[in-house]
Amino acid sequence: MASLTSAQVDTLLDKLSSDDEFRALLLKDPEAALKQIGAPVELAKCFAQCKQLADPQTLKTSRAVIQKQLGGTLDAVIHDLRAD
Repeated sequence: MASLTSAQVDTLLDKLSSDDEFRALLLKDPEAALKQIGAPVELAKCFAQCKQLADPQTLKTSRAVIQKQLGGTLDAVIHDLRAD
């Protein structure tokens, strides 16, 4: 199963915290967004289940928790990227 490297997690969180175009792309076309940051496109199915993202400030303040969650193999919905 595919996973994100630490560098890919950092890039993902940086973009989600500051790049509105990337945020929209991740929701619209997760495979393209993952390609953009050099992450495995096999993870697109996991990200495709996200219909809404937390706001950039929430992602910034939750960064350490999200880094830990995304640092391993992804095989479930990424709940912490969605706004509740």
